[in-house]
Amino acid sequence: MRHNSSFSANSSDTTTSHKDERLDHVSELTPLMAGDRAARALSPSMMLRPIQRSLSSDSIATIAALPDMVLRAHSIHVGGAGRHSEVTCSFRPSSAKAALKAVQQEQRASRRRAEQKMASTSDDSPAKIRPSFVMKESYWIDIETPPRSSDELSEFLYQLRLPSFFVSILSEPTTWTSEVVALQFISLAIFQILPVDPDSDEIAHVALLSMPRLLVTFSTFPKNEDADGLYNLVHQYMKQRERVPEPSSSGLLLAWLQFHVRRTSAALRKLRVRAVEMDNELDRDFNNFDFDDLVDAKDCLLNVLSVAEEQHGTIDALAAAEKGTEGVDFGNCTAALSVLQAHASSNERLSSRVDKHLNELRERIMAHREHNINQKMALLTILSAVFMPLTLLSGIWGMNFEEMPELQAEGAYQKALIGMFLLAICMVYSFKRAGFATSP
Repeated sequence: MRHNSSFSANSSDTTTSHKDERLDHVSELTPLMAGDRAARALSPSMMLRPIQRSLSSDSIATIAALPDMVLRAHSIHVGGAGRHSEVTCSFRPSSAKAALKAVQQEQRASRRRAEQKMASTSDDSPAKIRPSFVMKESYWIDIETPPRSSDELSEFLYQLRLPSFFVSILSEPTTWTSEVVALQFISLAIFQILPVDPDSDEIAHVALLSMPRLLVTFSTFPKNEDADGLYNLVHQYMKQRERVPEPSSSGLLLAWLQFHVRRTSAALRKLRVRAVEMDNELDRDFNNFDFDDLVDAKDCLLNVLSVAEEQHGTIDALAAAEKGTEGVDFGNCTAALSVLQAHASSNERLSSRVDKHLNELRERIMAHREHNINQKMALLTILSAVFMPLTLLSGIWGMNFEEMPELQAEGAYQKALIGMFLLAICMVYSFKRAGFATSP
């Protein structure tokens, strides 16, 4: 959004004559998300009060996408009554310009309500003022970009007039970790998700910017992948009936989070079925079991387990951050939030159970292998014990002494062989009676 030097000569008169509509007017001097402090930091010449003039739709600049960047905008509004007469939500294509204007209008209205609240009371500090945007149109902007330099992303993100702290985080996608940062009017959550290919080893994160009437999802995708793959799944899920619990940015946020928590749950259930199949295969044919399948399943589980733990922690942090920011407001969808938290917690428990099952399978395989090795070592030990006295006799009779009476005896060679054979038979019989040669 850029400063437009063309002012209307009658703008102040217009705003004076329409005082009741001032809450719906937006100044182009007002930053989108950063607040008045950021507006004053722009330049001394721009330190005008937002009430001095209002904007038309033409004076609101849209977001200029970078090459190969995919930018999609949707609006969500109240639809017809669903089952049990509850309010339903529906999606429509929209534009980034309409979304940005809605956020500015809501920020301005919120500031106006806060001033009125401060003016009407002088005793205690006012409680958190929740913006009245429940029945207004809310928006969702999805931004996906291939890997870019930090400078390119910073220049793009500054179009949103974000706080510099947020820009420094979002411009380095390779360093993203799960976290939640909540300011007065906007909250940022870095949410870990499963990649498009669940079997991939890479770590995928999505940045969620939530503010009254607008949710922005910002993510990167490898150049060799299609950016529409995961987005289409999310979009189709959120368009289904009763998926969005409330026609607001917070309702959109909960639906978006629920989709990815469900993806994690589906991946865990798939791994659980895979573990049961491997368990049955071990029971049927232990010797022909492929140990590499278990190793692959374990590696995949470790990735999904990491995602499940991070998702649970991020969702709990968002729920706790609600009290200190207007960026998220779960007051009208506490039930959906509770279900989401329970679902994320169950994913973490399920991943622990699958991990325990796979560990038990690995212990069974290792115990079986050790048993086979012990059996082979027992056989080698018996053979060594059998041949030890035979080797002793061979050594004695092989000594080069001139006088060895048994060597000149009639049939000495045949008698020696028969004696050695009988000795070996007796030793094998003794080992068998003692249980050393008994197969399991």
